[in-house]
Parts: sequence; structure tokens; C-alpha cells
Amino acid sequence: MSWQEQLYQSLKANGIRLVCYVPDSVLSGLIDLMERDDSLQVVSVTREEEGVGILAGGYLGGLRGALLLQSSGLGNSINALTSLNIPQQIPFLMVISPRGDVGEFNPFQVPMGRILKPLLDLLLIGHVTLEREEQVPPLVERACRSAFRTNLPVAIILSRELAGGMAR
Repeated sequence: MSWQEQLYQSLKANGIRLVCYVPDSVLSGLIDLMERDDSLQVVSVTREEEGVGILAGGYLGGLRGALLLQSSGLGNSINALTSLNIPQQIPFLMVISPRGDVGEFNPFQVPMGRILKPLLDLLLIGHVTLEREEQVPPLVERACRSAFRTNLPVAIILSRELAGGMAR
């Protein structure tokens, strides 16, 4: 079973029912699986902070949620995270595809790629890196447990190797 299929099943097994995403080629297989599932509410958003707001509303309405985004999109969501989700303790899970690390062809992706983990640390957002397929179920369970017990966002960062090397 692919990491995308495992991630899809693990998110569902941990109660995720609302998913927001900004289109991304690395996450497209996961997004396709989710969009075909009538038991999930899946929303394509134009900017990441829009997804943060939708997930906050969903949580207040009783739905656990996840935001699928590129590392560069974290910058777009900072104001929503720091003025809504973090102070009001509204949890959700982030699944982040990496951009901007060594080997990146697009210079505009590099700054956010290099500061992704330090920025999550600064925001006091817990994070783990998913490196191998066999880590998917236990790591997703641990991340969801952390998010929904602490009432704070938690990020799962996909490693470049897991995501197919993403040679760009």
C-alpha cells in the first residue's frame, strides 16, 4: 500500500472528517483518494489561511480536520494560526509537503523551505517528519492524539525521500 493510501486510511481512522487543501502535485494522490470518499468533506482553498479558518469553524461544529499544504504555504497561514487557532486552542493536523531544501530549482521556495521547522518551533506547533511508509499509521495516530488532546495544531512533514525525491 502506498504512503498516500496509508495516510488517507490513517487520517480517517483517527477521526479526520474535514480536509482543506491547496492543490499540490506531491499531495495529489492523497487528495484524489479523499475527494472520492463521500464520508469526508474536502475543500479546495485558494490560500492556506482560508483553510485554517474553515478548519476552525469545522472543529467548533464537531469535526476534526486536516490542512494539506506545501512548506511555502505555511507563511500564508501564520496570521490565522497566531490570531485564531493557537490562542483559542483550536486543533487541526497539517500535512506539509517539502519545498525549498537542497536541490530545489525554484529560488522563491528556498527561504520558507529552510525555515520550516524553526518557524513551527517558534509558533510552538509540534511537528514530526514522516520518512518511511511503515511510519505512517503510528505517526499519524501520535500526531492526532497530540493535536486533539492539547487543542493545538500539529504538523506532519513529509520527507523529500518519501514524497518521491521531488527532483525539480
